[in-house]
Amino acid sequence: MDHEQDPRAETLTEVLRSIDPMAVQIARDLLSATGIEAFIFDGAASRMLGGTAAVTTRLMVYADRAQEARDCLKELGFTS
Repeated sequence: MDHEQDPRAETLTEVLRSIDPMAVQIARDLLSATGIEAFIFDGAASRMLGGTAAVTTRLMVYADRAQEARDCLKELGFTS
């Protein structure tokens, strides 16, 4: 069976960036609760470096939901 790839898969946009991976995880969970699918990028990078470096963790959403996600995060007190 031939399945088409989701065209949105290539259009992820960053909506939050932080050196605090827990804050990014909380933001992802809050977006998820509002129905916005979000993905964490680079979340394990600091662990791979032995926890000695401050590595930025990014929260990504599909581009067509990016503004809605930013507005939601802003209402909840998150800033990027």
